[in-house]
Parts: sequence; C-alpha cells; structure tokens
Amino acid sequence: MIKRVTIAILLGACAIVPALAACPPPAAGETAAAIAANQQRLVCLQQEISRKSEQYQFNVQINSLDQTIQQMQIQRRFDALDFPKPPAP
Repeated sequence: MIKRVTIAILLGACAIVPALAACPPPAAGETAAAIAANQQRLVCLQQEISRKSEQYQFNVQINSLDQTIQQMQIQRRFDALDFPKPPAP
C-alpha cells in the first residue's frame, strides 16, 4: 500500500514538472497586470496538469488492456494443452 502511494506521488510530481516548464513564471507584485499574469499562469498550469492526467489515464487503460490480452493469451495456451485423461476407476 505504501509503495502504491509513493508511486502515485512520484507520478503526480512528474506530471507537475513539465507543466511548470511550459507555463510562464509567476509575476511579482500586486498590480492589475501582475494579477492577470498570475491568473493566466494558473490557467496554463491547470490545463497542462489536465492534459498530463488524461495522458496518464490513457496509459493506465492501455496497460490494463495489455494485461487482459496477455491473460487471454495465457488462458488460450493453457486450454490448448493436451493433458492426459485420468484413468477411469
């Protein structure tokens, strides 16, 4: 459980770092222009995080489908094995 939480935190951090690089730096000050710039920055960060979370969701779905396909292939191989029938009593 702790391992999953740690992985989730790391993936979240990985999603945030590119968003910080893609958006402008925060503007200092209390002027209307600085406040507007910071609002635009926050919108940019939200959009980047949204894109990254959608991409992560797609990757999770792809991995889930891949695991399902692998399980089906294993089951098909198992079903194709020709086990000897046990002797009748």
